[in-house]
Amino acid sequence: MAKVRVLNAQNISHLLDMPAVINAVQDAYQEKSAKTGEIWPMVYHAFSDMADMDIRSGALQPKYIFGNKLLAWFGNNAQQNLPELNGLVTLYSSETGEPVGIINAPALTGYRTGAAGAVASRALANPHSDTLLMVGAGGQALYQIMAQLWVLPEIATVEIYDPMSQKNAESFSREAESRLTELFSQNIQENEPSIAVKIEKRLSTVKFVAVSDLAAAVKDAQVIVTATPSTKPLIKAEWVQAGTHINAIGADMAGKQELDTAIFAHAAAYVDDLEQATTVGETQNPIKTGVLKKADVHEIGAVLTKQAPGRQNDKQITVFDSTGIALQDLEAANLALQRASNHHVGTTIEL
Repeated sequence: MAKVRVLNAQNISHLLDMPAVINAVQDAYQEKSAKTGEIWPMVYHAFSDMADMDIRSGALQPKYIFGNKLLAWFGNNAQQNLPELNGLVTLYSSETGEPVGIINAPALTGYRTGAAGAVASRALANPHSDTLLMVGAGGQALYQIMAQLWVLPEIATVEIYDPMSQKNAESFSREAESRLTELFSQNIQENEPSIAVKIEKRLSTVKFVAVSDLAAAVKDAQVIVTATPSTKPLIKAEWVQAGTHINAIGADMAGKQELDTAIFAHAAAYVDDLEQATTVGETQNPIKTGVLKKADVHEIGAVLTKQAPGRQNDKQITVFDSTGIALQDLEAANLALQRASNHHVGTTIEL
């Protein structure tokens, strides 16, 4: 019988720290570029306008694992006091085919999605950026903000804009430091005390501000992260200033859009996976309208492995289109399982 370690959401929050996940996701992108990481076709199904699921799978040769993530979104669950996201990440040994881990997918997804934007910003953003604009104040915003603050040490102001509710942006900004401290520092103090201290120190240097004028906020920020379910552009091209870096996180299926397609006429475009992003990501829109050519888009892994150019100068606008790939989940899950084994965390079952 195979012995499988099961990790729930609480286990994940205590085992993972954002700096380590950022490095794990960077490894995933580099392994994809080096072709030692393999992505298999994504499966997607919409049950309705308010419910869907996707399955992402792949293999990491250097880690001797393969696996998949099934994540389901049921938008009406909140009305029943149920989580909107549910799912599992399952890992298997590529040497024996035996299952080795079952992990709570929503908890893992938060970390790896935040880390994805951080990898891109570390590679593409102006390292002296001092203002971050977070568009969208949902659950993913916490992960995005923490990851950006870690890789961009000069960010002193985080502006929060919520297209759905100004009150939500205001409450988010008031609670941001305490929520970030609890999630990313207090939860890991027992296992990673030195990182916890560094995170608390970093958060104490940042001012969180709710904004209602999106145009003014875009003009003021050097780094912008969008994480919304929008199906129409929120950020107009004329607002984006020279030298800005944008992480477009929200668009992950056909019809979604957060950015004006005209932005891409004057920007360098980067993606996590070329075929997936240009089909269902933010870059699907400028390609459909002819503003952007597929040949001009580079994968972030190629930038990290010096096979593609990154930012060329301080005035260049850069956009990273993050649709999410299985290798991110596999790397983060593998990290969580290794730490769980070291700290004797989780539940081991026999299958």
